[in-house]
Amino acid sequence: MNLENKTILVTGGAGFIGSHLVDALLEKGAKVVVVDNLSTGKRENINLKAEFYELDMNDPNFEDVFKKERPEIVYMFGFNTNVPKSVEDPIFDSRSITGSLKTLEFSKQYGAKKVIFSSTGFVYGNTNNLPTKETEPVMPDNPYIISKFAVENYVQFYSHVFGLNCVIFRFATIFGPRQTGGAMADYIRSINVGKRAAIYGDGTKTRDYTYVGDVIRANLLALDYESDEKIIPIFNLGNSNEISLNVLYKKIADLLGKPEAVPEYNPDRPGEMLRNRLDNTKAKMYLGWQPVVNFEDGLKKTIEYFLKQQK
Repeated sequence: MNLENKTILVTGGAGFIGSHLVDALLEKGAKVVVVDNLSTGKRENINLKAEFYELDMNDPNFEDVFKKERPEIVYMFGFNTNVPKSVEDPIFDSRSITGSLKTLEFSKQYGAKKVIFSSTGFVYGNTNNLPTKETEPVMPDNPYIISKFAVENYVQFYSHVFGLNCVIFRFATIFGPRQTGGAMADYIRSINVGKRAAIYGDGTKTRDYTYVGDVIRANLLALDYESDEKIIPIFNLGNSNEISLNVLYKKIADLLGKPEAVPEYNPDRPGEMLRNRLDNTKAKMYLGWQPVVNFEDGLKKTIEYFLKQQK
């Protein structure tokens, strides 16, 4: 799709993944509007060429952004991403649902042609069917997953009833530069300064680590995807690999030149997934997408970024 002079709104555009997408869209000539309340996003992540509104999606002024900017395409990244917090306070997590629903409603009211929603591969819960296909039943183990799946259904409702062209991505565990949360970022920060990072459980939990640049390519490819009634527009985005927290910790320690570093094992937290590995066949087939950055190369790039930031 030619993005020259197209107005694209990115909620959560100051965050880790959203800010990378903003950069890519601007490079392709789009006019990009960012809405972010900076609760987890960083002001320094925001491209100066983007139009920035520091707003929560539940703010009454959020509608004014749509009135003024009239985006043709809307990317929905804004969401609470703190899973332990969602378990502790499910009511707080519900704000992600209401904010996302407002995004969909305003997209419909003000003429957006396409909405792309970032969901999570954690919706499959602790399934034994690995790699996991999009047809696997949803088994919500925490309010974060419940919230994501609820919004998936709202997105499909707006597609079926109002004709809003949509794509839903279920992300694996995304990593790369600008990442601030999650186990990988914590391990890098702690090991680099000689501290022991915490592993919750025995370290055998696995994640499907996928580099952020690959995810951005998929989000760009989605712009050319047209909804087909025969195909539910839900796509897994993952490397289809499986790496344990123990292996991750050891690789980070070795790359930082601290092979002697050992984690501090703590009791596991409720609502955690034990294994995660996504089947990406559907995205390959319908979007022409596949990951190109392997885990080791992506991890080196991520660590290099962290070290530069700490200088």
